[in-house]
Amino acid sequence: MKMISVITGGSGGMGKAIARELGKDTAVVLAARNEQKLLAAQKELKELGYEVYTFQTDIQNEKQVQDLASYAASLGSIKNVIHTSGVSPTDTDADSILRINVLGTLYVTNAFYPLLAEGGTLINFASVAAYTMEPDSKWYEVYDSWNEEGFLGRLQEFLAASGDDPFFRAGFAYVLSKRFVIYYSQKNVLRFGKKKCRILSVSPGSYLTPMHQKLIDNQPDTAESQLDLIPAARWGHPYEIAALTAFLCSSGAGFISGVDILADGGQTANTFIEQLE
Repeated sequence: MKMISVITGGSGGMGKAIARELGKDTAVVLAARNEQKLLAAQKELKELGYEVYTFQTDIQNEKQVQDLASYAASLGSIKNVIHTSGVSPTDTDADSILRINVLGTLYVTNAFYPLLAEGGTLINFASVAAYTMEPDSKWYEVYDSWNEEGFLGRLQEFLAASGDDPFFRAGFAYVLSKRFVIYYSQKNVLRFGKKKCRILSVSPGSYLTPMHQKLIDNQPDTAESQLDLIPAARWGHPYEIAALTAFLCSSGAGFISGVDILADGGQTANTFIEQLE
């Protein structure tokens, strides 16, 4: 049976780079909101000889995510699910960040869990931003209501308590949402393990994607401050995160599950740990 890799955010910088790697061994389903960008990405990858399908999906819509999972399963055996879709505070309001980053992770994880083939891998993309604040018990009290009616409302109330400044609220929503991605991935490790599958998260730092280019263009001072914190003294390249993802989906990574892989060029360590000169 044909092996399938599903990549949300498949028309984006990281998504396309990952598709170039996973497409060497599996057919690829690209999912994203913008149909034109999806078709452009499909054309680009097909020219490389890959077998590529597209499915227009808004990941904050549970029914659309379920339809995506059913479509992928109709094509073959789902081996990998790479959930890169998400938004950042550079151009998105706080409520939308919560809906897309938090609910999208819930919907993707739960829709694909029953359909993932034995030996399959699901990787949720978090962010280096998740490490910029230390969560306390109140965060996890909210997170643990993920399956209760009103979960989004509780997140919004928790966010509202942080203040009225829209810039700070958007930034805090991003941190809150990406920490949830890590936590929820870890909460699923046992049930995935029971069906001989793996789930984990990846937290990229600053990679030179179209999304990051917006930060460089719109907030150059913020971008320069970020660059100063990276010991590698450069932005990451999408092909690097793609190579990491391909390894994590391989048999050589078969004992890696329930963890977050921080791939940030050393930024977090340099920021929070006193360094040797």
